Amino acid sequence: MKTFFKKARSLTMNNVLPFMAALSVVLGASLFLLSCGAGKNAASNKSKVINVGVTNDPASLNPIATTNTMANHAQSLLYLPLVAVNRDLGFDYRIAESISTNDNKTFTIKIRQGVRWTDGKPVTADDVIFIYNVYTDPRVGRNNSDYNKVEGTDQAGLRPQGIDATAGFKKIDDYTVSVTLKYPITQNVFNLTLGTACPLPKHIYENVPPENLRSHPPLFSPQVTNGPFKYKEYVPGQYISYVRNDDYYLGPPKIDAFNFKILTGAQITAQLESGEIDMNFAYVGAIPAEDYDRVQRMEHLRTFLDKPIGVQVLYFNCEFINNVKVRQAMDLAIDREGIYKNILKERGYLTKVPWTYRIEYFNEEASKYEYNPEKAKRLLAESGWDLNKRIVFAVPTGDTTRERVANILLESFKGIGLNNIVIEKADYATTLSNVQHNKYELSIVAMPEIPLNQIYYLRVYGSQRWTWTNFQNPRGDELLNIIETSIDPGTLKNAYYELEQLIADEVSAVCVYSLLPLNAVNKRVVQGEIPHYGPLLEIHQWDVE
Repeated sequence: MKTFFKKARSLTMNNVLPFMAALSVVLGASLFLLSCGAGKNAASNKSKVINVGVTNDPASLNPIATTNTMANHAQSLLYLPLVAVNRDLGFDYRIAESISTNDNKTFTIKIRQGVRWTDGKPVTADDVIFIYNVYTDPRVGRNNSDYNKVEGTDQAGLRPQGIDATAGFKKIDDYTVSVTLKYPITQNVFNLTLGTACPLPKHIYENVPPENLRSHPPLFSPQVTNGPFKYKEYVPGQYISYVRNDDYYLGPPKIDAFNFKILTGAQITAQLESGEIDMNFAYVGAIPAEDYDRVQRMEHLRTFLDKPIGVQVLYFNCEFINNVKVRQAMDLAIDREGIYKNILKERGYLTKVPWTYRIEYFNEEASKYEYNPEKAKRLLAESGWDLNKRIVFAVPTGDTTRERVANILLESFKGIGLNNIVIEKADYATTLSNVQHNKYELSIVAMPEIPLNQIYYLRVYGSQRWTWTNFQNPRGDELLNIIETSIDPGTLKNAYYELEQLIADEVSAVCVYSLLPLNAVNKRVVQGEIPHYGPLLEIHQWDVE
């Protein structure tokens, strides 16, 4: 079936929030509103505050211990990257004034003068090299494959034990760093991997033993940062609070404070309606699909549907579900069209592969999906799989649309004969961490996509070296090696297409659906919205009445 993008159309619905959910929203928000000046009264408060609803808890504000997208966004208000993707899929240079290369193998980073840490000290080459050496230090406990291309690192992106600095990073002067790679890569790939690094203040953390950085208490409530806002408070499961950084290099933000409120999808709808939050962060704070019409009718909001910004991916632990016919059967049991019509209300995008048409090399043939329960039953019969074998389906909480879809998938899998699948729920950060560390059997999690560089996500679906799926096929690694070491467009296209088809055929992971995100902004916000790419880059310009 041809992959397609269907336009949204409004449907008349009468969605009523259950009494108990509404009551819990009111009671749970009261203390937060008193302390942060949120809600309808915020407009009359002398302090300018913007509250944003999210469903994902970051779990940590320590950039050394980051494990999820929400953590990256939460940290982006505190630490500036060298360069960031903007809303137009171009690059905004922040700590870096420029990044250049003559041979695509050695890159020169010119650091912007005038950027300062909140203790007054300048951001320099020492801070950039410090974070690079932290990321490549085996004692830190990170496995960062983005760095395996750097001279002096191994396949895991780490330098040898006992070596204090990576050979590929050199300080030219106080505001210039040189990075030498093992092989040429494109400028886009450099910017999207090593270029997205957020320096840490070397003078604050250089004496912390590397093995302690991931658990170092000051990194969980940081006081020396360089972003548009400064850290105030983080209460897991409730909120993250920030205050304005008056010394931000682009000038003080126009608002005095900013808060992420960690809510359920139903609470986001209710608090958009009440004015307790000013907007939702669609990728990490989805409005439930069944509430779209209700939210779009709220006269005090501006709303708009965005393009697909990511996918809900069904992950198979291929070491546990180690029979490809079983995985193929489960894929055939997914009624994507039914989900599209009945759950998404025709406001979504459907594909089989765990990415959308927005990536640079999109293999449309690989993206074709099929719903065929009878064929699925035949494949299961051929597989010899024990139909009563217990499979734990790990489902993250928070996104009510995803939870509803997970229940539909459960019934679909039972419908083809898999009789002992059980759902176990946990918060998003826990579920994602378990998937990343192969501590699961079956799971569904949201995955972003970066159209300019899909290498990272292809690794976790189709690689033996960095897999989240325990997928075993040497050809996958061969193709990834070609993609990582080539800058020829024709070679890249062929390798991408073959790898995408391999992932589709072997069913290491599949897309269930992509919901077109509904963005809602209170009209009291006279400037400010959250695009998918570069979502918080312009936050210093946000303002309220």
